Amino acid sequence: MLRRGFGIPALLLISALFIAFSTAPRDEEKLIRTFSRTGAEAERYMLHHGGRTDRNFTPDDVQGLARGLAGELGLDSVRVRKTPDGTRFESEGRWSRNILLELTVINDRSYDLFVQPYISIRAEGSGLPDSRLFDTRKRLNRALQKYRIQPRTHFSIQGRLHAGGRADGRERDRMIDRIMKELGAGEVESMHAERTVSVSAYTPLFNGGLQTRGGTMNVQVAAKDGHGDGEVVLTLGTPIITIEY
Repeated sequence: MLRRGFGIPALLLISALFIAFSTAPRDEEKLIRTFSRTGAEAERYMLHHGGRTDRNFTPDDVQGLARGLAGELGLDSVRVRKTPDGTRFESEGRWSRNILLELTVINDRSYDLFVQPYISIRAEGSGLPDSRLFDTRKRLNRALQKYRIQPRTHFSIQGRLHAGGRADGRERDRMIDRIMKELGAGEVESMHAERTVSVSAYTPLFNGGLQTRGGTMNVQVAAKDGHGDGEVVLTLGTPIITIEY
């Protein structure tokens, strides 16, 4: 996708395009291994559930759903905000020193008798993911399934590496080509800017995907100039990158 990551308003628009997608642990492991082989130093990662509920709720029940999920996930009390997007129910908390969770439930059709609210749960950690990532996935899935919500998870990892000398567009392209080759991925869409290259692709190694105008994608790779000479910020995500890059 030709964007620098996705905020919740953008994810609201594309959530209907996902093809029954939820990353499998093996997909995440392959992406982490591919990232590590580049020599990049991991800075942060995110496991993100995003999508509308399959079943309908009354507007009054949406707040109860948000409170129930927050309680099940061990988060703080739910805050209510009125925004142009609709009514937002928000909560956050930590599962460990390294895992920060943010819950957002949005009712963007407040005047309808029945709604399918959009739910976003972001679990963000620092450094290279370890077993806590998979513990987080299991706990997140249990909480969603308790409320009969199908998990739709996306995984992203980001870090920095030094390409040697001054990084340029050709070096970023070569880096992305190497990653695509390792994943056996074919390009679906791409964006080339002065300091950033982003490629959306499809690999048979991963399941599911997102339907775009260019075809089905299930992995995204982005490389951006860092602050120092030769520094590159590398971000990988499946099916899309859901952290800013």
